[in-house]
Amino acid sequence: VGEMAAVLAHEIKNPLGGIEVLAGLLRRQTPDNAQAQALVNDIISEAKMANGIVQEVLDFVRPVRLQVERTSVAEAVGSAISLANGHPRRGEVVVVADLPALLPRIRGDHHQLAQVFANLLNNAYEALEGRGEVRFEARAAETAEAGALVPDAQHPTPSVIVEIADNGPGIPAEQAEKIFEPFFTTKPKGSGLGLAIVRKIVDAHEGRIDVASTDARGTRFRVTLPAEPLH
Repeated sequence: VGEMAAVLAHEIKNPLGGIEVLAGLLRRQTPDNAQAQALVNDIISEAKMANGIVQEVLDFVRPVRLQVERTSVAEAVGSAISLANGHPRRGEVVVVADLPALLPRIRGDHHQLAQVFANLLNNAYEALEGRGEVRFEARAAETAEAGALVPDAQHPTPSVIVEIADNGPGIPAEQAEKIFEPFFTTKPKGSGLGLAIVRKIVDAHEGRIDVASTDARGTRFRVTLPAEPLH
């Protein structure tokens, strides 16, 4: 099924690209026709949205291949904040990053971790609808606190915990249980694959992701990643 989805998604991308190119040509040929310009802009917007969904399908069905190196979680978060800066629904949302300078490094893929945090930040922007605060907090921990990746209290494994919290409307309990499932979405035009891809990347790092949310009091995602020892 994954191979079939990948082939279909790849084949669909080509005509979508053609639609965008042809619509762009039509837009240049009708500069004085406001109605035609509006229709062409809608065509291009819908084609881009469809292309984004196709790309998410490809990202989901492909195996995660990590370019593993000694990685700073703080730098990955910084890259994510930069990536998400252009989100159209950011509005006046304030982003605060509380990241200690002496966090242990992890064995991970900087770019894919940045994708994880950027996706979570984009979700917060959409939930806040232009107003509110998103806070990144990170700390070093042992596995007992981090959620017991290796549940052995006598030999704790060092970990890094990153929490992304917003003060938005929160997620209803019945939805919070499903948000990491592929194709589950509450957005009218969402694919339901964003958080599924996030979990897939975190799993590939031998980490875990959890969510806690309260109606009208915000949502908090916790990403736990195994770290290198401090010594």
